[in-house]
Amino acid sequence: MMNKRPLIQFDSVGMYFGGIKAVDDVSFSVDEGQIFGIIGPNGAGKTTIFNVLSGVYVPTKGVVYADSIPLNNLPPHKIIGTIVGRTFQNIRLFNDRTVLDNLKIAQYCKIHYGLKDVLLVTKKFKEEEERLEAEAMEVLQFLELSDKAHIIAGTLPYGAQRRVEIARALVSKPKVLLLDEPAAGMNSNEIDELNVFITKIKSDFNLTVLLVEHQMKLVMQVCDEILVLNFGKKLVIGKPEEIRNNRQVLEAYLGKAKMQEGR
Repeated sequence: MMNKRPLIQFDSVGMYFGGIKAVDDVSFSVDEGQIFGIIGPNGAGKTTIFNVLSGVYVPTKGVVYADSIPLNNLPPHKIIGTIVGRTFQNIRLFNDRTVLDNLKIAQYCKIHYGLKDVLLVTKKFKEEEERLEAEAMEVLQFLELSDKAHIIAGTLPYGAQRRVEIARALVSKPKVLLLDEPAAGMNSNEIDELNVFITKIKSDFNLTVLLVEHQMKLVMQVCDEILVLNFGKKLVIGKPEEIRNNRQVLEAYLGKAKMQEGR
């Protein structure tokens, strides 16, 4: 059996905003290839964890590592461009641009041409633009979105916009994919489809996935391990069955009815 190696590590990380401790001395690790869930009530610190990991925030204390590289002093575009791909709670597409444009824009942190090339429409500019488009179309084809490449993103149905946002995160070829409440607004059948979809893209794109989600059905079915946060602190970490049956978790905030949805 192949040994797993930690890809993401939080070492005593705190994120403070004045007197508010959004994340308070949290430590955990995520093995390469895992689907790792982060759950907790509103205000527990879940999205703050994502913001720290993607470079939006520099932690007040502690260190965040990705592939053994400390991320604390890396700018967001260096993290997003090489390590992390991310979606958001509220879809953040460029609504007035095409689906293809959205994916090309996500790759501009990796372009190899300058302003002079753009103004003079040089060979380098043309070749880079062709490369960006080809790589974007490859991802769109995989996600069965190639027929929507030239459609304005903001005109697509909600579910398709969600998939476009995931495609935009994947096109930068991240090692880690952060999914922030991807099941928001979905019905039970759609959640089942999302479960299969997340598992497939993890395998096909060789990803490690971090999932923040309130839909316990999805979390319990798809995640290998789950971190429970409460008021910025780590409450418990374990396998789905361990979390489902943990009395401390049940009594703290989820309630037995919610946990049973994952069965």
